[in-house]
Parts: sequence; C-alpha cells; structure tokens
Amino acid sequence: MEQVNTVDDYLKKLSRYDIYSNIFYRGQLEKYKSITSSISRNEGYTINESAIFNETVEMKSIEFMDLPTPIERLSKMQHYGIPTRLVDLSVDPLIALFFAVQNVDDDSHGNVYVFIQPEHNLNDKRIKLLSLLATLDTLDIKTIKNSFSECYLDEITEEEIVEFASGGAFLKNSMELQKSNERLYCQKGTFAICGNKIIGAEFQKSVLPLDSIEPTMQIRIPFEHKKVIKKELDDKYDINETTIYPEFPSVADYLKEKYRKINFDLHGAYNILKVQDISHAGARRCSIVAVLNKSLRIEEIKQIGIQIIKHYKDKNDVVWVYIAKNGDDYIMKNWMIRGQWIRESLEEKFKPLLIGEVDELGYIWRFEKSYSTLADYYDEYVFVDDKILYTQNMKTFDAFKPHYEYMLNAFESEEMKDLEDYVFDNSSKITKFFLKFGDYGNSRNKDFNKYLNNFQEIALQLDNVVLWLKKEELNIRSKRYQISKCLKDAKLNFDTIQEQSLYWKKTINLSDEEYNEIDIGEIERKEYQYKQTIPINAAGLEVTFDITIYQNSDNTVNIKGETNLFDNASLMISLRNCNGLLLAQNKSLVDKGEFDFGRLGKKGVGLDRGKYKANITLAIPSVQNKEFVQKAGIEYENLIGEFVDRFGLGPTVSYTEEFEIIF
Repeated sequence: MEQVNTVDDYLKKLSRYDIYSNIFYRGQLEKYKSITSSISRNEGYTINESAIFNETVEMKSIEFMDLPTPIERLSKMQHYGIPTRLVDLSVDPLIALFFAVQNVDDDSHGNVYVFIQPEHNLNDKRIKLLSLLATLDTLDIKTIKNSFSECYLDEITEEEIVEFASGGAFLKNSMELQKSNERLYCQKGTFAICGNKIIGAEFQKSVLPLDSIEPTMQIRIPFEHKKVIKKELDDKYDINETTIYPEFPSVADYLKEKYRKINFDLHGAYNILKVQDISHAGARRCSIVAVLNKSLRIEEIKQIGIQIIKHYKDKNDVVWVYIAKNGDDYIMKNWMIRGQWIRESLEEKFKPLLIGEVDELGYIWRFEKSYSTLADYYDEYVFVDDKILYTQNMKTFDAFKPHYEYMLNAFESEEMKDLEDYVFDNSSKITKFFLKFGDYGNSRNKDFNKYLNNFQEIALQLDNVVLWLKKEELNIRSKRYQISKCLKDAKLNFDTIQEQSLYWKKTINLSDEEYNEIDIGEIERKEYQYKQTIPINAAGLEVTFDITIYQNSDNTVNIKGETNLFDNASLMISLRNCNGLLLAQNKSLVDKGEFDFGRLGKKGVGLDRGKYKANITLAIPSVQNKEFVQKAGIEYENLIGEFVDRFGLGPTVSYTEEFEIIF
C-alpha cells in the first residue's frame, strides 16, 4: 500500500502503468475491509440470487425489454441498487479517487484499488457464463451447461464451466452498456463480475468477493487529506457529485457541502510533549513536538502548527514544530506534518535550510507522504509486547555477558595479544549479538525503549572493539585509547542493564514463571515481504547467470561470469557472511554477455574463514543505460513500465551463490 496526499501525487504513482490499457480502478472507504458485490452482503440475498433477478425482470418488464442478455440486465439492476454479483469499477483513475474521498466527514481513510487484468467483451464466453449463474436457481453442472446452450445458442464444456465460474472477470468498458445507464456513462464505469465458490465440482450458493483477485496496487488517501483532494477534483477536474451522479438530488448534496461553514476549536485538540532549546551563538532556536488528541483534517492540523509557532516565535529566531497523529507515531518520529518559521531579519548565514515551501504567511511546511502506511508497518512489524521484549533482550544478554567480561578483563590486565586473539575468534558471534538486539523490536513505552537501547549499545561497543583492532594503520597506543573508550561506554550500558533490570521486570508485571516459560528460540519475528506491483510479461526474458569465484592468496575473492542479459545492464553484487552482515559491494556492466566485479574484500586483509553468500541484482536501467533503452524504442520517461513489459523483468532480478573460504 502507498499513501498520497494530493491529486498530483496520485497521478504520479499511477504513471508507472501508462503503457497498460487494461486497467480498472475501484475507490472506497478503508473501513470496508473487503471488496464485495452487493448480492454477497447478506446471506438471504445470496441464497435467493436467481429469485431477485427474475422477480426484478418480471416486475419491470418494460425497463428490460430491450436488454436481452443477463449481463445487460444485471447492469441495469446495479444502477437501481438491486443486489447483484457485479462490483462497480471505473476506467478513469480520477473518478475512482473521487469515490475514495467522497465522504469527507467519515474519519476512515480512502483506498483506491488498481487492477491490471484481462478485459472481456460482452459476448465473451466467461462473461456470458458468470452472468447466467445469477439467473439459475439450480447450480449443478448439467443444468448450467443446458441453460448456457439455450440462452446463447452456443456450447460450453464442463471444464470451462468450472474454470470460468471459480473466478471473477473484468468487463471491458462498453458504450453498449452505457447507452441504457446514464450513471455508468458519467462515471466511465464498468464492472467486475464475481464467481461462485466451488468445492470439488459442487457449486455453492456463495458468491466470491473481488478480494480473490489481488489488486496490482493499493493506494491510501489519509482522512486528513480527503477534503483537500475532493476540492481539488472539483476545482481542477470538474469531478463532483453533480457530474458523477446525473440525478437531480445530488445537486443539493453538492451545494450543502460546498458552502457549509465548519467551526474548529483548537482547545484540547493536541498536547505538546516536548520543547527543546537548540539555540547557538548566532540564533535563538527551539523545537516543539505535539501529538493530536483526535482525528483532524490537514488544514486544521496546519492551524495547530501555526498556533504553536506563534506562541514561541517572539522569543526565538527559528521555530520548528513536529506533529504526530498519536503516541505510537511520536515514539517512531513518524510525523504527519512539519512546520518551520524563520525570522526574516535573521542574518542569512544563521538561517537554516528550508524544510519545504514558504506560504503566504511566511510559514514553511512539509507534509509527509507516507506517515499512514508507516504507522501500519510499525504496528505490524516493529511494536512487540513488553514482556516478550524484556525476556528476549535479557536472555540474549545472559549469553552475551561472558564475551563482555572476558574482553574487559583482558584489556584491564593489559593482555592485548590475548584480547586480540579472542576478538578475532569471536568477531562473528559479537556481530550476531548486535544484530539480534537490534532486531527484537520496540515498546510503546518510550522510557522502556530507552532502557532496551542499552542492550544493543553494549553489543555495538564490543563490535567497535573488533573494528579498532583490525585497523592496521593505527599504532598500539591509538588502539588502546579507542578500545578504552568503547569499553568505558560498554560498562555504562552494562551497569544500567543490571541496575534497572528488576525495576522494569516489576513495572511490566513479568513474573518469574512467565519469564522462564518464554522460549525466545520459538518466537518468530514477522518480516515484511516486498510485493511486486508491476505485472511481469510471462513471455519475457528468463535471466541466467554462470559465475566463477576465485580465492586470492590474501583471502579476498574475485567474482566474474556470463549472463544472457543485454549489454550495459547494470549489475550490483553484495557479499554477506553467514550472519547476513554486508561485507562488500561492487558494480559491473554487462559487456557481450560477460561481467567482472573485480576484487571483493580488503586487499591484504581478506575475509575470515567460513561460508559466504554473493547476491547479484539487476536494477531497472539507470542513466548510463539510456542509450540502450532508446535503441529498443522506449521513451525514457516511461522507462520502468515499458522495460518491464518488454523484457519481463521486475524492479530487480536477483541471483544468489553460496561459497566457502578455506585456508
């Protein structure tokens, strides 16, 4: 999911799909968690789908006289709000955006779902079958097959029935349907028609949601920006209730909303959590952090920023204000909006860089473009229960302590050779501890987070000892000095962990029994998975790599090879150890099917004995590949989508090779 704050942001996101013609859009409020047809929103409707269809046609026979096919009749019923298995779509992205933001008073976000799917004509066999199912009381395969033959004077196989009925289909935008449906015409509308749930070969009286077909892309419009975007659609594109809905009552709704005055009371709308004086000799400066107490529109949030700045600007030359939507966002510094004010008379050399554009009142604003989606990410992948966090960090710390104590004792005993040998033998273990502590997640208690930070910090200081010992250009005196600083900081972290452990265990109400029962080895951390949003051409290029790895006498490696990629394809290699730590990166351009990444690893130092992974990735062509791209007949501005469509490559092609250093 991606967030947009303006119409321009929205159109820019969609520009990656400019080369596709078969795109469908659906706009709706995010509180509706599923895209369902109206027939499936009530069990009574679903069971009696055929009765609803047939009774409607019978009661309004004149209305349906010129509409002979089931799909045409379903379209007419959808227009009048009769439950059907159709889902409204538009081929115009701006109209879908309007539906996502239409209800500005509902504090739910708006979503636009983008589908790149095969489009089917009215007379397509798949469309004929799916619409026919809505008319049949009995859904066994023989009845369906005979009814299809009677209705369309055409044959269909049992295999086709099961295949077509088990999934939805997208109907091509059709002037034929729009002739009898003015609203469909105004909305540049079309439909997806949903299939049936089938178990084995048995049809169920259950219509599938459109969710069974995953959207290519999902775009969120946060509640805070809905009203501004709706106004922009009206002012700039003439898209509003009166142009979307041809019926007269829509005029009243449009005018009432347009001219309604909303009184906004700032009292109690926010809390200031932090005021920091960051002045220097040349300017008095302060930074203020505020958190909202309720959902507000972006123009109201902006007024809060102005009120805060006005309160502090008399005593300062520069004021920054940071506003978060809630406490979680405050913890993660996930700001909705940032404001800035700079005294005009301040000497130019003391003026900070602008964070955005200056408005007519002299305030500078930066409206963040991903705060709502980041909040979802943090909620799902970052925040962890305090009892789990404490146990994970403390039990890992118990295993880490012997390394800290041995290294500290060796240094204090001035056994530098002993320290060096121990560090080099255990460097990968120390790094692994550092990565573990950093991967355990965050608490919603900011003070507890501050305590937990000590665990990663102590591992970081020991990891830094490893780095200082490996610096051959430093003399022994310099190394001692740097190592002493690391171990001094590590001791502060160690003492804090020990001194406050019982306090925090009691504060989060963690019993000894609970602590002992938690097996940190069994706790699986949910990881974010990258989702491809540009369809890949099934007939595209299947990339191959044939690589050779040479181990040099100083235990560095050279990696080269052959590929079927085009000349000037830009490859990146990343070399990682068995713990996933990145050790080296390099680039190579493909030349006549060959590539060479050169030496990997520091010359004269090399790599430790052990197993490694070399990961090769191909990026979407960059500027140096422009000549190749243009030779292929591709407009460089439409590079990403066209490149993917022509060659069947996603934003990256990845290849991994494992190898072992032996000496």
